[in-house]
Amino acid sequence: DQLLTKLLSGDELVTAAKAMASTAPGRHFQVWMLNPDFESIVVKSGAGGAVVAPEQGDWSAVYTQNGNQSKVDVFQERSVVVSAMVNADGSARVTQDVILTNATPADRPEGPPERIGYETSWLKAAYIMYVPNAAENMQVTYPAGFAVRPFKNHQQYGRGYADDGFNQRLVRVVGWTGPRQSSTVSQSYDLPAGTFSAHGSLTYSLQADPQSLFKPSTITVRVTAPSGWAPVETEGMVVSGRTAEVSAVQNAPVTVVIDMQKAS
Repeated sequence: DQLLTKLLSGDELVTAAKAMASTAPGRHFQVWMLNPDFESIVVKSGAGGAVVAPEQGDWSAVYTQNGNQSKVDVFQERSVVVSAMVNADGSARVTQDVILTNATPADRPEGPPERIGYETSWLKAAYIMYVPNAAENMQVTYPAGFAVRPFKNHQQYGRGYADDGFNQRLVRVVGWTGPRQSSTVSQSYDLPAGTFSAHGSLTYSLQADPQSLFKPSTITVRVTAPSGWAPVETEGMVVSGRTAEVSAVQNAPVTVVIDMQKAS
């Protein structure tokens, strides 16, 4: 109560509001308003917590949720690898790998055998992964012992994918990761012709939305151009043959754009 009173008092209010709002791009600060006019302002500012697919291109929106009331999320280390094979007609086959490491300290005890509660070093996590609205032929793969857990009372699309309530598709996979171990959950899908082509050119684009984590996730995007094409190298990009690679820390939304040109 004392902290809230201080934040809302006098000159501290403006300073505190600016500081909190600055964390909104990383989803550390979200606001819900009863008044629709205020709500519209919050949503437009990026502080509404909305998860919205881009109108065009690829999309990476990955979230994990603790399922055993443990505190090991503070040790979570996550990396996302997006691999896109682009075709000459602007279509693509995309695979997203989510690699989660339960990086608990070596001197932290494993905890009680039921693996639940504050003292356990085990992590039970739900992996929630969205696909672009135009995605087709979705497929999810996961380690032995993991399982797809679709949201109940939501429209089902098959292979574990369901509607999120806002006409967007996602899949939820649940599984255990032991202390100092890693787990990889992957999804693959096709994007139709024309997704990455216009007026005879090819441009791969990706919107990657973040999750508020103690340790921000990293994302690596690898795009392979079709035969007869080559990526246009830009600063921060590594190009090897027809494949371009870029990486970023996801402490805010990440936008990746990779142009391709016909090989000379």
